[in-house]
Amino acid sequence: MADTKEEAKKESTCKVVEMRNAEDWSTRGINADTAGNYTFAIDALSKSIELNPDEPLTYYNRGIVYDRIGQYELAIEDFNTFLSMEPHDVDAFYNRGRTFVNLGQYKNAIADFNRVIFLDPEYSEAYNNRGVVYDSMGQYKRAIEDYNEAIRLKPDLARAYCNRGGVYFKQGNNRLGCIDAKTAYELGDNELLEWARTKGFLV
Repeated sequence: MADTKEEAKKESTCKVVEMRNAEDWSTRGINADTAGNYTFAIDALSKSIELNPDEPLTYYNRGIVYDRIGQYELAIEDFNTFLSMEPHDVDAFYNRGRTFVNLGQYKNAIADFNRVIFLDPEYSEAYNNRGVVYDSMGQYKRAIEDYNEAIRLKPDLARAYCNRGGVYFKQGNNRLGCIDAKTAYELGDNELLEWARTKGFLV
């Protein structure tokens, strides 16, 4: 009996050490991601998962890094694992939706953005990114509706003005396109304004 207790104690101690090491590797991975050292970030987060496969956040963080480096399928796998453990996390649905956009899987992206909006109706970026999907699909009316809602929720969301202005230009409504381009510029996004100038819409 004494041997059994001693073995259980050793096993418990080893588990604690592994958990601490997993946390340490996770922290290293996050710091490496922040520093732009994505290869080490992936390696460190993978080591953390190896030591503690039951920590959801590590999968999420590794998914973010995979998305940054264009490994979209691997990012989706990690977001799926995280969401199987944390099924109501709006940020995970949002980031998986963005990754689906990068893969051109618009139906899946819309489903994820819909889920975000259902869980958090004030999530302005979800409307903006769903608008991007509708825009890409040529559904301009829906895109503008989503950009309008994103702007209503967050009036300083420069990218939403830029995106909406782009749709206006596609529709031939250059006046409204220019207004949004100027607003986006004032908020720090000059992409649409520069494009409009090259096309002769602005002087």
